[in-house]
Amino acid sequence: MNKLIFTLFLFCIIILPSKAEFIRDEFVDETLQDKMLQKPECNIEYNYNSIKGVPVKLEIIEPVSTRHGDSYDGKKLFFKVKNNVVYDNHTLIKKGTVATARIAAYTTRGMNGIPASIIVNDFKINGIDENKMTTSYTKYGLNFSAFVLPLKWALTFLPPLGTLTNFIVGTNASITQNDTITLYYYPKWNERP
Repeated sequence: MNKLIFTLFLFCIIILPSKAEFIRDEFVDETLQDKMLQKPECNIEYNYNSIKGVPVKLEIIEPVSTRHGDSYDGKKLFFKVKNNVVYDNHTLIKKGTVATARIAAYTTRGMNGIPASIIVNDFKINGIDENKMTTSYTKYGLNFSAFVLPLKWALTFLPPLGTLTNFIVGTNASITQNDTITLYYYPKWNERP
């Protein structure tokens, strides 16, 4: 019996993957046989070697949270610049300038201590090129999974108590006026070396 199981195991590990690879290659060859493939486009207009970034500090005008159900994908958010943004003795952005962004995705809190999250991107600020700016920000709620998993394993010998830890959830995520969002603007990204 053990020899049969071992033989099946070897068959699944050694022979099946090699057969599947042959079938896949044959399918790819037949499908792409008469197709002309082109090299993907590369953005060669920008030189991304410069790492000197200018911090742009923002605060949200109207708070957003996963708790109240006012968060949805694509929602437009408004921020204001907290300080003057200066580079080479030139003011790039004045304090109080309004910036816009959108919620790219959000998740609700989950069982086992998993927190909610809000991902904001597509920041746009008048006067600066958005292609030269980091344009993503993520805010998480409190994560209790590091507490829940050891507790679950500690209570496994008592079956009902171990499964009750599944109902511990993380907290909601919210972006308020107390949060400072720092993006970086790289003014030399398009200059040739």
